[in-house]
Amino acid sequence: MQAIHQIIRSHFFIGMMVVFIVAASSTTGWANNYTTQQQDTIAEAIIDSFITIQAVPEKYSTAIRSFYRGNKHQYVWIQSKKIKPHTKDFIAHANKLAELWVDSSFIELLTLQNFNQNAQQTNIELALSLSFFKYADKWLMPTDIDPAIVNWRIPKKSLTLANQLNNWLNPTTKMGFNTGSQNFKQLLENYANLSKISALDTGIHISAKQTKINKGDMVPVIRQIKKKLQLLGDFKSTDTTSLYSNTLGLAINRFQERMGLAKTNYIDKIVLQALQIPIKQHANTIAINLERLRWMPAMMDSNYIVVNIPAYQLLVFDSSKIQFKMPVIVGSESNNTVIFSNRMRYVVFSPYWNVPPSIVKAEILPGIKKNKNYLAQKNMEITTPGDVPTIRQLPGAQNSLGLVKFLFPNPYNIYLHDTPGKHLFAKQNRGFSHGCIRLGDARKMANYLLRADTSWTAIKIDTAMHQQKEKWVTLKKTIPVFMAYFTSWVDANGTLQFRKDIYDHDAKMERILFRKEDGYKKTTYFYSI
Repeated sequence: MQAIHQIIRSHFFIGMMVVFIVAASSTTGWANNYTTQQQDTIAEAIIDSFITIQAVPEKYSTAIRSFYRGNKHQYVWIQSKKIKPHTKDFIAHANKLAELWVDSSFIELLTLQNFNQNAQQTNIELALSLSFFKYADKWLMPTDIDPAIVNWRIPKKSLTLANQLNNWLNPTTKMGFNTGSQNFKQLLENYANLSKISALDTGIHISAKQTKINKGDMVPVIRQIKKKLQLLGDFKSTDTTSLYSNTLGLAINRFQERMGLAKTNYIDKIVLQALQIPIKQHANTIAINLERLRWMPAMMDSNYIVVNIPAYQLLVFDSSKIQFKMPVIVGSESNNTVIFSNRMRYVVFSPYWNVPPSIVKAEILPGIKKNKNYLAQKNMEITTPGDVPTIRQLPGAQNSLGLVKFLFPNPYNIYLHDTPGKHLFAKQNRGFSHGCIRLGDARKMANYLLRADTSWTAIKIDTAMHQQKEKWVTLKKTIPVFMAYFTSWVDANGTLQFRKDIYDHDAKMERILFRKEDGYKKTTYFYSI
């Protein structure tokens, strides 16, 4: 397996792309034998000729033939002798990664509105596809790392170079998992940028000894903070003084938001610890999350639900756009929420909580020994006696599942549910559950899932949530649910985000992806939230 850093360092495909496409502007060689008659498709013989004359390696020739056969030999980069918008988008994106400027002749070619001959058009079309497959081979294809090492149970889709091009040309959603999505492209470009500037970070030293710095204070470490935030793009000013200015305050707030920290009007130890994280480490984090995105399947449904565990956030997508978000509580460090996917099928109002045997043994039985009225006080009952009895909690305000739960059957017994412990949502770090997901606004989720059924009005839903008996509702249309784990992503506003690696999954992946020696332990960069 190639390490990610080795893959990313190789940028020769850009040069090859320039060579191929500039060469394609010529009508000499094989192109002279191509008919000037208007063509709507690319003949198989023309593809074979291109592959032979350009000596295309088998890996890429197979991808070219497979892609064009699957797309009925249609042009995808050029239409009616004009370059399509996504063609320029691809080249601009590739150049950001390669950190190269193409020569003027190439730029002139790209701005060309018409091609003089069909042969020229076809040669450029095939050259662009070949260039994309070189790009996809290095940037889009997943490594052979086993996702199970980080408790990742979402099926890892088998991808080919040909379907990677289809993904690129048909991104499902701006925020989707497709490697052709805007989110993936922007994250990849951020990786290239941070890798480029990481060396500039080595001379910046930020001490976390200072307990609190208020606006208006003049402290030597402020100079280093400003330099770091300038590199990260949060502080746009050229100011390098030791004054904690209002402008710096805005930059600190932006940085806090991107790191998942509470916004404050001061700099404390938490912020200083976060600023100590080397830019190279941020780049590594992005590389790890790019690998996770490569594992994700392209979205087949336009409506779906995503829980991003490290962000403590649930997102509901409707028609491929974010309908709403809400805070969630996830599994604790000792009770990790499993990363998997399934389809939401049921809404259960006024639920019973069937207490897991592990909790019965660890918490309830000791409670009964201390207090004979324990079960009555907790609104619980024994349904099956025994050394480890079967116990359930009755519906009501005390119920640990709250007033409603949402089921997507899975072998991990994980589901979404309401909670009576609303005060926990005020905390930044919300890893408190035994693995299930507690919702910040369960009523809103119920209304959304039942929106297509006119019989379920808001009043009826509220009534169902306050009954003394459990009520199951089968959804007329199931919806995909993803338990995901992303510690870095680009949000809908184009802002690069980072979150704490709460389950140490990044550390496990870093060792493998970057070929750390046996016994390697990741340098601990953390901030207490």
